[in-house]
Amino acid sequence: MDIQTHSRTQQIKRLSRHLYGALSALRYLLHLGWLGIAIVVFIPQGTLVVGDTAIPVGKDDYLLKGLILPLYALGLALMIKLNHHFRDLMKQYMKGHIFSDQAISSVKGALNTGIAFVLLSWVHVLTAAIYSYSSGAPLDFSFTTEILIALIYFGLMYTLLWALEIGRDLNEESEKTI
Repeated sequence: MDIQTHSRTQQIKRLSRHLYGALSALRYLLHLGWLGIAIVVFIPQGTLVVGDTAIPVGKDDYLLKGLILPLYALGLALMIKLNHHFRDLMKQYMKGHIFSDQAISSVKGALNTGIAFVLLSWVHVLTAAIYSYSSGAPLDFSFTTEILIALIYFGLMYTLLWALEIGRDLNEESEKTI
């Protein structure tokens, strides 16, 4: 029996079609973030949030904006890339290619992008701590929330990757026996 044509595949195709639509809408919202970053460059005053620290930005703080906004841009680029990998995975599921090499490749890409995003979030926390310390506040930072989210994300992604690889191998074995 071909695992790819199992009766539950139709349910997976239907659900993945809905998730693909939701991820596509999210992709368009994420792309609006580039406009937001461009607007922040030209706004004379305001507050930028890095980690848990709100940093007031004055009219002539171009250096401060030049240090913080690239962190925002890199985070946005990683979120868009992560969205891309999940959309590719849902596209494979919509086609019924659940245990395909392309699906496994999408999960590996999402896993690697997730690792980069977690590392960037730690850079945000460290940057905020350094800014707060240089402003005279006591050095205080915490990675508790970020580590918890990272552990859950990586646990789920490794489990999904493992299941897809086993499914692919079982599917290949079942095709050989028929």
